Order: sequence, then C-alpha cells, then structure tokens
Amino acid sequence: MNARMPTPEGVIRNQVTSAQIAVSLIAGYCLNLLPWHGTALLVRPDMLMLVMIYWCIEEPRRVGATTAFFLGLLMDVAESSLTGQNALVYSLSAYLAITFRLRILGFTWPSQALHIFPILLVGQSLFILEQLILDTPFPGLAYFLRSVLGMALWPILSFVLELPRRWQLKNELQG
Repeated sequence: MNARMPTPEGVIRNQVTSAQIAVSLIAGYCLNLLPWHGTALLVRPDMLMLVMIYWCIEEPRRVGATTAFFLGLLMDVAESSLTGQNALVYSLSAYLAITFRLRILGFTWPSQALHIFPILLVGQSLFILEQLILDTPFPGLAYFLRSVLGMALWPILSFVLELPRRWQLKNELQG
C-alpha cells in the first residue's frame, strides 16, 4: 500500500462528489449500527467519526462542524443517548481536525494516524466525562482502546476513501 505524498496547500486535487462523501458517511454510520456485543462493543472504533474527520481534513468546505453536529445528533438518536452528547463530541472532533488539517496533510497516512489519535482520545474523554456527570459507571481503561483501534484503521480508511480520486486521475491520464 503506497501512502499518498503530502499535497501542498493551493494545489488542485481531483475533486470528490458530494455523493461520494455522503455514501462514505452513510457507510460509517451503518458500521456504527452493527450489532456489537460485549468487549467488541466496548472497544469498537467510531467509524462515523473517523470518516467525518477524514472529510473535515480533506474537504473542510464541504464537511465541517455543522455537518459534524448533525451527524452527532443522528448518532444520539441511534444510540438512544442523551441528545447532544455525540453532537458535542463530533463538533469538537471536527473543529480539531480542521484546525490541524494543514499539519496533518503534510504527513503520509501512517504518520497522520499519530495525529488523529489525540483527536479521537479527546473526543472519547469528553464523552466519558459527560457520562460520568450523568452518574454512569466508568467502563474501564479498555474503553480507550477505541482510539487506538481508530488510529490503526486510519491508513486503511484513508486508502479506501482516496480510491475514487485515484480512479478519476487514472481515467484522466488514460483518456
């Protein structure tokens, strides 16, 4: 798997369509809704948040804090959690991703994962803090494995989400 070279700001890259962004966000949402049980439920990464962070970094004019807020509300409804918990976490994660996007884009995908990890960890910590304020029992340190698994999945996710751009470039060079 060949990692993408950093793209300097101002360089025009192949554009993705709004449909491609929507399909990837829907896929992330569906992965979150899979029937996880036991330990797998505790440590599963938040795929919708990962996809949302990817698009906040790659297409900040299309996917930003507002989109993140509404995706968080969607997850609040899906998880039957207190309305606004995921919305706050997703909005903060989007803000951090957009704030550090130029730094993150300067690295290859495996190195980017090291920058994504703190964003995921801050989001998880905020969610746990919200849960503790509501007197929910602390799930244990294993809960933070979600961030580690999210970091490990980042290069794979980036490769998969970059495929439409690669195919478009390949078609343009051949045609």
